[in-house]
Amino acid sequence: MQTSTQKLNIAMICDPIGSNKSGVVVSTLRFSKLLKERGHHVIFIGAKSAEHKNHSHHENIKAYRYRSLPVPKSGGWNLAFPTVKELKKVFQEEKINVVHIILPMSGTIVAIKAAKQLNIKIVAHSHSQPENLFMDMPKMIQPILNNLWNKYLTWVYGKSEVLIYPSEMARNLLQKLNEKNHPSVVISNGINLKEFQPLSMEVIGDFYKRFDIPTDKVKLLSVGRLFPEKSIDTLINAIPHIIKKHPNTHVMIAGSGHLRPKLEKLADKLQISKHVTFLGLVSEEDKILAYNASDIFVLPSLAELEGMVVLEAMACGKPIIISDAEMSASRYFVDGNGFLFKTRDHQDLAHQVLKLITDVDLRKKMGEVSLQKSKNYNIHRSVDLLEEVYYQALEK
Repeated sequence: MQTSTQKLNIAMICDPIGSNKSGVVVSTLRFSKLLKERGHHVIFIGAKSAEHKNHSHHENIKAYRYRSLPVPKSGGWNLAFPTVKELKKVFQEEKINVVHIILPMSGTIVAIKAAKQLNIKIVAHSHSQPENLFMDMPKMIQPILNNLWNKYLTWVYGKSEVLIYPSEMARNLLQKLNEKNHPSVVISNGINLKEFQPLSMEVIGDFYKRFDIPTDKVKLLSVGRLFPEKSIDTLINAIPHIIKKHPNTHVMIAGSGHLRPKLEKLADKLQISKHVTFLGLVSEEDKILAYNASDIFVLPSLAELEGMVVLEAMACGKPIIISDAEMSASRYFVDGNGFLFKTRDHQDLAHQVLKLITDVDLRKKMGEVSLQKSKNYNIHRSVDLLEEVYYQALEK
């Protein structure tokens, strides 16, 4: 039997590791680094890509990479196709105790088979919902695809000893697993409060210069992939209504994705391009600076199983404006620290934003509430819970 004092060998199965900066990849890296700091041995199982063609190390963590196929319009995702024999060899050589399924992709199926044959315990992490995949599909077939994907998730996650959800809303989505009383636990992705924190103007100054951001305007920030479910077009459509009443406003949009050209054309069409800066895919350091360089954080997203970017903004002391979308857990972060707006309603978004733009004291007060509430999501507490899950799985 494993005890909480023993160090573990953990295999994280995450196809796009190192080739993508999506929330799930960022979360995996953060957890892996902290587990390693605690003395555990962590490896990644991922996909080869143009950037990563061989087995290597990614941020000082060993990464095994296998033949792959690119996923269209994914922002750099590749699906890994290792064989059971290959993964069994790695698991045995690395003396893996726990296989941690991060994304339910092709590599996951193989990893499950290899782990089962070697009697290695499996922990799964719920990081996927149908809206991430099928928002571009015709409305008529979306319900069918959503249902099929949830059935697939139920099958994959059902192979684990324990399933981790990032929020209670995420747990409620998979009703079939809940009906089967499959062991599960809610663990927030968490936030490193030593990294994400309010910074002084002296530190932020360089960011303004490098990205040509005006310092004398009220600045909105949105962070996320430029994909359909993020609904960035709602924010862009709101800008004319905002600047009509408060022209001294500037919007920063951080993130990459296949919709960027379309969103830039929309900004041109609305004649508000000078009020918008597309920051592109920024580093972790620049992302922290972007939060601090902003006055208000906006998330128009239609689907979030938690919403790490909201936690990041809160930890930097920012008031938040969040879409009241049925499939977004981020709306539950709004509690005296910002406002909800009607989903996809750009006029209501503008209305809520203007409440904060025109009231500096309210903005400051709500930012302070955000900062205080962020302390409930310290990532070190999340890693404590993750370790507990591993040991419980091994005891089973």
